[in-house]
Amino acid sequence: MKELYDKKKKDNNESHSLHIIVDEAHNILSSNSDRESKEWKDYRLETFEEIIKEGRKFNVFMTIASQRPSDISATIISQLHNYFLHRLINNNDLLAVEKTISYLDKVSADSIPNLATGTCILAGLMAKIPVVIKVNEIKR
Repeated sequence: MKELYDKKKKDNNESHSLHIIVDEAHNILSSNSDRESKEWKDYRLETFEEIIKEGRKFNVFMTIASQRPSDISATIISQLHNYFLHRLINNNDLLAVEKTISYLDKVSADSIPNLATGTCILAGLMAKIPVVIKVNEIKR
């Protein structure tokens, strides 16, 4: 990924963008992981933190999904622009969300543990105020 990002920075072709999608982001973007060496963890986090901070200048965008936001680097969480917040009940996750997402008001934050399945709160640059959204189930 670092190679793709560096290539995009060098080329900076504005007609093409690079979208990085990270599912289960708490497994990859955690500053608390003990699964690898400190050097590798530092390199990995520095790479993602650079992308999230600087990538927009080069048409590089990141989408992350996680059920454990408290395990993700606070630098990364705070640099995101839009959040779709589904039900969270873990106190550490709720505190992390409240602490790092400036777009979220207290009423919206307090409602997160009570959100129904398929319901989320959209907060960020896309919405002037946090908005509750109902996501329709996909019929298979």
